[in-house]
This record gives sequence, structure tokens and C-alpha cells, in this order.
Amino acid sequence: MDGTEESAGDSPLDYAVLAADVAAAVTGPRGPAPSQIRVADALARRAAGQTYEAIAEAVGVSAKRVASWCRAAQRLDRRFDARGAKPRKVRAGAAAKPGPEKIIGFRPRPGTRAVLERRAEVEGRSLTDLVQTAVDAYVQRKSAGVEVLVRRQLRKGLKPELRAVADAVGAQEMELSRQGNNLNQLVRFANKYAQLPVAITEELAATRRELESNRAALERLRAAVENLVGGEDQ
Repeated sequence: MDGTEESAGDSPLDYAVLAADVAAAVTGPRGPAPSQIRVADALARRAAGQTYEAIAEAVGVSAKRVASWCRAAQRLDRRFDARGAKPRKVRAGAAAKPGPEKIIGFRPRPGTRAVLERRAEVEGRSLTDLVQTAVDAYVQRKSAGVEVLVRRQLRKGLKPELRAVADAVGAQEMELSRQGNNLNQLVRFANKYAQLPVAITEELAATRRELESNRAALERLRAAVENLVGGEDQ
């Protein structure tokens, strides 16, 4: 954005100059100084009425930091209004949001609560969430479908198994690294002495056996993961 724009006063407000003063004012003894280009951009956007959140997303810093820049700018130059020049769209939208609904209470028939609690436990949900979904479905409002619920339950149940798979993969990675080191040592020996080690045949045969063992272990891991997720047909 242009570094110079007209303010509410008679004289123009140079955002580039103001940004330099702000950067100096907000820089502490340990922290790095902020980019003056970012500060100038943030000040110009705030003067145009953008919210701190929108400015933060555009400039690439936190909304809290943008607010501190704008407050410092207002202290340094009274022509700059940290409150912005236009109404806040976010605040207007928030004010228009409806308040919370009143609680709806009813006494279910005997046995209903037990059935709902069992269903909620199976699906890994709260009783309130389950009842809300049922009501939304009855009035044809969008709610979490069965597929979403199944994925939630799967994630919850698969955590221990996936940790075990991750540990096994880590062990195989370490074994591959060890075999790679062995091969590197053979290469260094050959380059240094211009001849092959006496045990080159045995070393290569041992490396081949280890790599085949590693390949078989990875195949078992792949099959285990496919079994966990239900295979290709699922």
C-alpha cells in the first residue's frame, strides 16, 4: 500500500515515517525490531477501517502485535486513530448473532436414557451430542453423519495400534541406516586402498540378507496397516 495517505486532519500523515517511530518505540532491548514496511502497511490498513484480525492475516503477524503498533502510533501522532476510520464489520456481525437458545427439558420414557448412554459410549460421543444430532436429523438440519462418527471412533481406537506401527517403522529405519553405514565403510576402504576388502563377499552377502529381512518386515507392516484400516474394499 502507498506509504502516504490523507488523514482526518489538514496535513498528510506519512505512514512510512510514523512506522519508523513505531518500530523504535515497540522494540525492546532483547527483541528484534519489526519490519517498517509491515508496520506502515498495518497502520494504513487500520486507518482504512480493517480489523486487527484482518490486518494480522494480511501482514503476517499476530493481531495482538498489530494492536500494539496501532496504539503506539496513536500515542506518537494524534492524527492517527487506532480505533480506525470505519465501523468494525466483525463487531457488527457479532452483535447480530443470535443469543443462546433456551434449554429444552423433557423426561424420557423408562429405559430410553440407558439406550442413549450405550449408543453414545459405542460412538464415543457425549449424551448431549447424541441427542442434539437426533433432534437435528428430525428437523432436517445438517449434523455429523454416520461416516464422520465412524472416523472419530476409528481414530480413537487405532491410536495404540498406530503407535506400535510407528515404533516398528522407526526400528526398520535404524536398521537401514546401519546397513548404509556398512556399505559406506566398504566404499571408503576400496577408495583408500584401491582394492577390495578380503571379506567383501561375506559382507555383501550379509548386507543382502539384512536388506531382504528389512523388506519382509516392511511388507508385514504394510499388511498390518491395511488390516487396521479395513483393506482396499473399505
